[in-house]
Amino acid sequence: MTPSGTAAVHALPRGGTIVDTSAGAIQFGAPPETIKDALGLSLQVPEHWVPLRDWFDKRRGQSLVELEFPAYFNYFVLNRRINVVVDGPGRRRIEAVMRESFFGPERPDPHDWAPTVPPAQRVDLARECTYFARNNETPSRQIRLDDLVSFTALEGGVARLGAVEIRQVPGAFLVRDGGRELCTVPDTMERPPPERGSSPVRLFEPPSFGLTVLGSSHGFDPSGKTTGFVLWVHRRGVLVDPPVDANQVLRDAGVSPKAIDTVILTHCHADHDSGLMQKILEEGCVTVHTTPTILGSFLRKYVALTGESEQLLRRLFRFRPVVLGQPSRIHGAEFRFFYALHSIPTIGFEAFFGGRSFVYSSDTLYDPARIEALAAEGVLSPSRKTALLNFPWHHSFVLHEAGVPPIHTPVARLAELPDEVKQRMRLIHIAEADVPTGSGLEMARVGLDHTITFPVEVPPYSEALEMLDTLARIDLFADLNVERCREFLTVARRLDFPAGALVIREGQAGDIFYIVVDGEAEVTRGGVAVKVHGPGDFFGETALVTGAPRSADVRARTALRLLAIDKVDFLALVRGTELVDALLRLAKNRELRSWDVINQNLQLMMLTSTQKTELQAFFHHTRLEKGDRLSVPGQGVEAAYLLDTAEVVLHARSGEAVLKLGPGTFLVDVDGMMRGDPVLGLIEVVEAGDAFRIDKVDLLAFLERAPGLMLAIAGVPFIE
Repeated sequence: MTPSGTAAVHALPRGGTIVDTSAGAIQFGAPPETIKDALGLSLQVPEHWVPLRDWFDKRRGQSLVELEFPAYFNYFVLNRRINVVVDGPGRRRIEAVMRESFFGPERPDPHDWAPTVPPAQRVDLARECTYFARNNETPSRQIRLDDLVSFTALEGGVARLGAVEIRQVPGAFLVRDGGRELCTVPDTMERPPPERGSSPVRLFEPPSFGLTVLGSSHGFDPSGKTTGFVLWVHRRGVLVDPPVDANQVLRDAGVSPKAIDTVILTHCHADHDSGLMQKILEEGCVTVHTTPTILGSFLRKYVALTGESEQLLRRLFRFRPVVLGQPSRIHGAEFRFFYALHSIPTIGFEAFFGGRSFVYSSDTLYDPARIEALAAEGVLSPSRKTALLNFPWHHSFVLHEAGVPPIHTPVARLAELPDEVKQRMRLIHIAEADVPTGSGLEMARVGLDHTITFPVEVPPYSEALEMLDTLARIDLFADLNVERCREFLTVARRLDFPAGALVIREGQAGDIFYIVVDGEAEVTRGGVAVKVHGPGDFFGETALVTGAPRSADVRARTALRLLAIDKVDFLALVRGTELVDALLRLAKNRELRSWDVINQNLQLMMLTSTQKTELQAFFHHTRLEKGDRLSVPGQGVEAAYLLDTAEVVLHARSGEAVLKLGPGTFLVDVDGMMRGDPVLGLIEVVEAGDAFRIDKVDLLAFLERAPGLMLAIAGVPFIE
């Protein structure tokens, strides 16, 4: 459904619609970075904003009500407030987000600091945030929330902006101006898919220690991606402030999501946290490193944006608190975090590995004159002033921001640094056009082709670590004990195939098990493409555990790197473990219709190939007979069912049949499983047929590694 009518209606590239009216431009829907669309298209930046029906895109992991940067632009550039058309509950949700983004948390968490750090040396975040919230024209007055945003009530589905009326109608908003109908705008957003890159010509080789910048600009630059990067340690990625759609960029470059399973969140401005939920909801369980104070802000924002509970959001990732004043270890490197000088709590960090070091300033105000003035005013303590003035420029590589003052570092201050420092430094959070010519300053270049490698001595056990990392990416193998992991290292070998090479031929005897390290392998049966295996996937196990011949061809779709284990060694490796039963189930379910039925379901089809394979290994093929009861009121939820040919009816508490469900439906009450609540409704089989059952323990274990699915099915009894 697209906007219709005679008014000037502008569909924006990232999603959302601007309508020109006598009250000014009104924007319906606000996905991340949408302000760049208006600026890039030379449209009037809207003053009025209307959230659509959905506030959060669970499939893309993105907010659809990103009003922070529209508010910044309106307030600091246009000297006005944004106006949001919303009902009462919606207003409270937006106020919660805006408070965290503009002013930070009410009370910093005392657990940010190691007990050994004296109180006098701890950063007074509340005082610094209060300083940055001062009105520039009237310093004695604090900026208030109502200086930044106003609200027009949407009461009874109708709101008025002068002569403009916005009326909710089924599936849309009807816009009238002076009594004349201008247009209708759908109340759901049609969003273009992320831009896809071509398949990589060569495999990306992560450095032992290095840096890949994914975005180097700021939130108002229409031509630049917002700042975020990957710091590589032991060839594993630490993703820092992931930009929106960074997942797709990395996937297109052939980088497995599980090669980057750690994220650092520096602060909760939208240009730094908008891509984090995307990464959290991607394949695998992500570990998030930040301070308890910053995590609290993030959770409060996303409780408001998603409408989900904090308890559920916390289940989607692992939290490793940053403790200031003591080092953290990530992938074998030592990290030391510090609070930057910014308008809300923000961390930068130093990283040490292999005799080299790296420092990231994060968003900060580095301006010696301003720092001295803040200390004289009593905003900064003497120890804080000293720490800020003595930024660690000595590191092997410096990544420093140069954003827009007064809450960022003036680029002129960085231009004054010694040439020797500038040669080791790259700039981020700045538009390329704003880097002074002849200053000796250089922007960080974006993309995997511009990855910077910090020369370090590769540890002698590096290859073994890589092999174990590859094994660990396969969730089915994650519980192998140390002895079996040692055995794996002795029997696995690396194989490389050029694009187009045949790895397995249909009908041959099976004698090798394969794990994809890098690249893609295409499976074809009878000449028809069936699936594509990527990094972290495995294949070839069916013939090994059943003795049957190879059931399909497997060919290198791109340059392909594999780990291979011969049949005898593979069977010895898994003997006596639960893997044997799981692989036998997987082999059986691959021969049945499980893959096709998974892809019939609109939510399950969004899982990655790796996740679908794991789900197949958990499934038990089941024959359901007419009259079977899959759930009974008052009893606990012990399993979920994916319907193949069977059909069921859901009954209300009164016993009345209210809904018939058939093939492709996933009957799952994850809330009941998690809380141990009894079932409220009866589910009865009305047409006999096949289904795939997954037991409660297995499903909950699977969801811990598939947080996107966990969020999608929360609060619903079934998905189709």
